[in-house]
Amino acid sequence: MGRPPGFDRREVLAAVEREFRKNGFDGTSLDDISAATGLGRGSLYAAFGDKHALFLAALGDYCDQDEASGAAALAGPDETAMRRLRAYFVDSVDRQLNDPEQLACMASRFTVELAGRDQDATARLRQGFEAQRAALAGCLRAAQRNGDLDPAADPVTLATLLVVDFRGIGSLIGIGVDRAELVALVDAALAGLPVPPLSAAASSPPGHVLDRPS
Repeated sequence: MGRPPGFDRREVLAAVEREFRKNGFDGTSLDDISAATGLGRGSLYAAFGDKHALFLAALGDYCDQDEASGAAALAGPDETAMRRLRAYFVDSVDRQLNDPEQLACMASRFTVELAGRDQDATARLRQGFEAQRAALAGCLRAAQRNGDLDPAADPVTLATLLVVDFRGIGSLIGIGVDRAELVALVDAALAGLPVPPLSAAASSPPGHVLDRPS
């Protein structure tokens, strides 16, 4: 059996993705997916396979789009690297806040739910993490070249810390933390990045200790 007329793969996967993000893997049935997509079970099986294959297709599509948009948002001239870094995280907060159901990031949710018990999902989630970390590290290197960050700091380690920080910040949206506090947390995470020692000393009066987030 082939795909039904008018079948839009991207549109269907977006609907599948939302069902899994709302209910989790175990809490989502093929009947739920059929209702969300308007496709019968037979059409879903013919186009994608079983529920697990559908989940992997939706996860892969979500990660592909997230990786592409993240890489584009973080790329640019050295002079604006720190502004891009902040905009990347604040825009991510706003996207989740503006979602009608404020659904959590698919990668964050399923890293917790499936990592270690689903090899295929774990591999795709790890690939997505590596891509996000690489894009962040590239932006951090640009900030180092511009003199905004300590050139001795390891950008890959800093990028990993930012991923961890932001996933924690994103989880607070689900318990009703407001935008002002979330953005303040983003700013605190970025303020914790190491500045160049000479630049920090030159910009501070004698005896002044730089304020850093506790």
